[in-house]
Amino acid sequence: MFKRLGTFLQVVLMSAVALFAVGITPANAALDFTGVTGAIDATTIVAAITAVAAIKILPGVAKWGFNKVIGWFRG
Repeated sequence: MFKRLGTFLQVVLMSAVALFAVGITPANAALDFTGVTGAIDATTIVAAITAVAAIKILPGVAKWGFNKVIGWFRG
């Protein structure tokens, strides 16, 4: 019972802290994400997509290449 009460108190306290933090900012303040979006450029995105594609494709290519080389020796 005390464990559930402790968890409940943690949730209540965290909610109060979140509401207090929201209350500090003015209602008409716009969020500024230029620092985040400015740090990400197109080359980073292309490199990430290429890396994911390579991880997805390379095991099949390696298996195909291995079977091709073994086929040459088996004749």
